[in-house]
Formats: sequence, C-alpha cells, structure tokens
Amino acid sequence: MKKNLLLVAVTLTLLVLGVSCAANQFKKAGSDKYVFRGAGNPYLPLWEHLPDGEPRVFEDPDNPGKYRAYIVGSHDVRYGSYCGPDIRIWSAPVEDLSSWRDEGPVFTYHVDDQWDVMYAPDLVEVKKKDGTKEYYLYPHSRGPHREAMVAKGSRPDGPFVPVNVTDDGRRTIPGSILGFDPSVLVDYIDDPNDPDYETGYRVYGYWGFQRSLAAELDPNTMYSIREGTELVPFMMPASSRYGVIRDPKGVEYPNIFPGEDLSRFNFFEASSLRKIGNKYVMIYSGYSGPDYGIGSSNSTLRYAFGDTPLGPWKSGGVLVDSRAPLMNEDGSALQTTNDGHNTHGSIELINDQWYAFYHRPPRGFGFARQPMVAPIKIEYDEKSVADGGVVTIRAYDPYAEDEIWTVKDSRGYEYTGAEVTSEGFHIYGLDPYRYYSAGYACYLSNTWLLQDSWDIWDNHMPIANVGNGAIIGYKYFGFGGLSEDTKGLKAFEGSKPGNNTVFNLFINPKTDDSFKINVWLDGPWDNDVWKGKKIGEIIVPANATQEITQFDLNVAEFVDNLDKKHALFLVAEGNGNAALFDMIGLGFSSDTKKIERPVVPTVSIQVNGEELALPGTPIRSTNANGITGYDKYEVKYKLDGTVKVPKVKASSDNKSVKIKVKQASSLEENAVVQFDYLGIVKTYTVVFVQE
Repeated sequence: MKKNLLLVAVTLTLLVLGVSCAANQFKKAGSDKYVFRGAGNPYLPLWEHLPDGEPRVFEDPDNPGKYRAYIVGSHDVRYGSYCGPDIRIWSAPVEDLSSWRDEGPVFTYHVDDQWDVMYAPDLVEVKKKDGTKEYYLYPHSRGPHREAMVAKGSRPDGPFVPVNVTDDGRRTIPGSILGFDPSVLVDYIDDPNDPDYETGYRVYGYWGFQRSLAAELDPNTMYSIREGTELVPFMMPASSRYGVIRDPKGVEYPNIFPGEDLSRFNFFEASSLRKIGNKYVMIYSGYSGPDYGIGSSNSTLRYAFGDTPLGPWKSGGVLVDSRAPLMNEDGSALQTTNDGHNTHGSIELINDQWYAFYHRPPRGFGFARQPMVAPIKIEYDEKSVADGGVVTIRAYDPYAEDEIWTVKDSRGYEYTGAEVTSEGFHIYGLDPYRYYSAGYACYLSNTWLLQDSWDIWDNHMPIANVGNGAIIGYKYFGFGGLSEDTKGLKAFEGSKPGNNTVFNLFINPKTDDSFKINVWLDGPWDNDVWKGKKIGEIIVPANATQEITQFDLNVAEFVDNLDKKHALFLVAEGNGNAALFDMIGLGFSSDTKKIERPVVPTVSIQVNGEELALPGTPIRSTNANGITGYDKYEVKYKLDGTVKVPKVKASSDNKSVKIKVKQASSLEENAVVQFDYLGIVKTYTVVFVQE
C-alpha cells in the first residue's frame, strides 16, 4: 500500500464480519425495565419511534434526592398512520445522559373493544404544601369525546388513572376543556401576599391545532376553567404557511403585545410552556423558513415570550428547524440537509444546560419519527417584557467564543435556531473511538437514503443506495476528548500524537465497478465558506464482494493533533447513476482502541423440519390489537391436509439467545416461539393455515 503525504488511498483486505455481541447497547436494570446505553442523535435507540416528546426533570421516586430526565411522548407503532395506543416514557439519571431506561407504555385506554390512539401528551408535577407530589398526564386521546382526558398518578412513570371520564368510560365529563396537543404549566407562588399563596400554585392549559387556545385551570380539577376566568379563544395568531394568518378575518389578539407583527408568530400546533427567570416562554410548532431564506415548513419549533402565563406575547423567532439548515457550497444561500414533515417538542434545563427537544422524520416519513435533542443558550434580562425585556434563544456551541453557533449566507439570511447534529447530549463531540451506525448522519445531500429501523436487537439504520456525488455528514467527533465527567456526560480520551488513528468504514458494495469514498474533515468543500480538508479516500476495487465489509484509512497525520470537535463528511465518487453502496457504520480506532461492528443474532424457526421465512418487520399496531411495541411477529405455515399437529423447533446462531417454544395442542391453536437476547424478547406466533 502506498501512502501520500497529503492523501492516503487504501484498499485493505476486505474484512467480512462475523457474529459479535452487542451487549453494550442494553443493560438490565434493577427491575424488569431495560436501559439503552449509547451516544448519538437520536438519543434513544434507532429502532424507537417516540415523537412529540415533552421533556421534564423530576425527582427519582426510587432514589430521593436524585433526579431523572423524562421524555414523555406518543409512539409511532402503526406505520400507516400517526402514533399508537400508548403514551411512552423513557428516562435517564441526570448524571448519565447516555443511559436511557424504557419506562414502558405508561398509559393506554381500552373501551368498546377498541384501543384509543394517543397523540402528543404532556406530564406535569404538582407539589403540595404538605410535601406530597401528584402527577397529571394529559394523554391527548383520539378516542371519540375523549380528547380532553386527564389521568393522575403518584409517580412520574405511572400508573395513571383517568380523573375526568364518565362512569361508562366513553367520554370526558362536562367542563373538561383541554383539546389538541395539550400542555400545562404549574406556576408556583412564593409571595405571601398573593391570594393563591395557600394553595401554592396556579395552573394554565394550552392547546390547539391550527388555532391557539388557552385558559387558567381550576387547580382542584386540573382539567376545567377556573371560576371567574375565561377561555382565550385566539391566544396566538395561527398560520397556514409562514407569514399567512389563517384565523378568521377580524379576530383580535389581546394576548399579543400591541405593535407586534402578527405574521411572525405562525402558530400551527404543539404548545408547551416554560418559566425562565421572571418571564414565560411558549414553545410551539410553527411555520418557519422564509425568514432565513428557505421554504416554509411546520417541521420547526418557534417561541414567544411574555410577562405572564397568558401573555401578552412577543415573537422570539425560530427555536429549531429539523430540516437542518446549512450553507450551500458557495455560501450564497441556505439549504436543508435533512427532510421535514412536522415536529413537536419543548425545552428543558438539565445539569445547568438548556436543551431543545424535537423529532425528525427520516425521508420525510411521518409515521416513523425519532426523538432528537440539541443544546441551546438562553439569555434574558430582569426587565419586564412590557418595559423592553427579552428572552433570546440561540444554538449553543461550547467551543465558540460567544458560545453561539449560527449560519448566515451571503445574502444576509441567518438561521438562529438550534443546530441539528449527530451528537445529541454529547455536546463536546462524540467519542471518536467507538462504532456508530450510519443512521446518526445529520447531513444528507439526498435525504431519501436514510432507512427505517424496527429491530429491537439492532441499534442500526442503514443509508441505502448511495450514488455518485452523495454527501453524508456527521457533526461532531470530539477529537479533543473530555477530561472529566461534565453535564451528565462521561469523560473520554481524544486523539493524541502517536495514537495512529484509523478511520473505519463499514459498507455493502452494490456495483461491480470500482468507486471511491472521499473523506473530508470539517466540510465537504475546501473553499472559504466551508474550509473543509480532504484527508483521504477509500478505494473500493472492481468486483468487490457485495457483503458488509470493513475498509480502513490511516488518518493519524490529520486527526492525532486535533482539539475540540470536528465534523466528518463522506463524498461518494463513481461512474454512472447506479447505486454504489449501502453505508452501514463508521468509527475510529487506534493502536490501543479497537473497533468492531456489533452484529446481532439471527434466529430461525422450523415446522416439521421445514425452514420458515421470517418477517423482517413486527406486527403493526391497530385499534383492535392494541400493540404498543415492536417485539411481536407473526409467521404462517401452510398445512397439507394433515390432522397431526406440526412440531415447531427454533434455533439461533448465537448461544446467548434463550429460546422457549410453546407447541400448539391442536391445529386451531398457534405455536409461540420466544427469543430472549440480553433480556430483550422477540415473540413469534406461528399460525397454521389450511391450503
């Protein structure tokens, strides 16, 4: 092999990987719940589809004095439509934001032999004067007459019992006011002169789809309007696209500051309230894009701020755009580098760091959305908003001189929202000396290449059918390391002189022709706009084996002296328009730190000695079956007229998989096979059918 001082072209012996263990992905907790350990964005497993997430920090009910971050969301398990029958919660100790525990389906609702579909929820804690705590879940049931349902529990992870449904369970009781995408603010009172001081708090509700509504709630019910107050029927101007108000002509907005440009609010749905200092901030899904030079979309969160929970409000602008706006090649315009559909989320303070939570839709597909997070910097003053006080939210960069990340084109258009990265909570950069699935890409020149994931054993999303000119980017790798545990992140070693760092790429070639993958640092172009540097190229030879294969590239001279964090871009180069490869994963290794792609077990089921073709995706949830996860599969076996019950056997290529087979006792029964890998169970129902 030849090495050039500036460019290393490598065609190493192809390494086709065998079976290895993915034990670092899952860890059994002290209960029957499971913990996912990983790093990246999305921050939950790539197979988990939890959109509409509302972040909260509550005291750990099992460890007084300790706190956990909770993400409370709906659950995309239906594939052909939004959400599913459950409200799902995951949580992590604030000391370790790489360790997320699945709290399970904390709320479902079954009535008239049907399971309600649950849209975007909220969960709030009420601290009583006597020290007790109550938790109110607003599940946003899509069942008829049940949208305004409210459920109560004594723990943040449930169980939750509805408090405002009729005896027959078919509808909410009169006075239940909350509606679409509900959000609740519990505003605590510490002024002894306040008339509600003895109660200790006031409660406000916010909701609406393409219309913004709000009300002060009765703290005794948590679902009805407080006596003596009135519904706010149009709190914030709603839009049909950026800058176009959709509310009826003549509507007045007393909850907006006089003189505000009404076209800048652009409310769509997904209200969420937070108190910051002496001000209130409303986060919501709203149309953005033309304000920074790209197309209008509600795949963005916006914010507004005011002096009271009901305003009046001033527009703050965009909070995050899940389409990941970045500069184009020459800096003349901003462009999107991820797909959009919708998004929903909020902000939360964890370990003295603010984060924006939202979701992404791979390929713009709205039924397999994934939870995302990005650090933000919030600045506010003590002046009232009425006197000119402001709240400013910008993307946070710990290494920038002013701690602000931004992107601005040569025309003057500037995107001021949170940066979409591959990092998630790992804001000092990802540990480079680890394996990462291709699915953590945050820059895609072709957004249609990123594929879905539904395998609960495999934290993986491939980037398929990569063609000539495609660019795939990852922001950022922490080559500078992290010297000590910080903000819920564990310390890790960065690159150092003498590490002999090697870049490893795992791909599946899909052509008989030779092609190249160019490896770039910081940007995919070496101009004044991006300041990228090509650090090598991987040459895939003609007639390469079309299997998942590991290629490596020595990049020590370029990265072993780096500090802070840096982006990595891969640029495909080949002939014609045909697909060149599927990208599987990537990571760096060194003389002392090896890398291995986790390969999950394969399983098989035989009936009367005949191998069955197992489905690649689990059974989808319906209103009738009420399935809340991705762990159930169904496979059929055609009978040939026999009256003898078939014998079912099962096996795996990994001895760590525990297998249980429940034989059918008659042809009318189903056989059931369970595969348990590291405590994660897949269940296959074998259905016998007559030809």
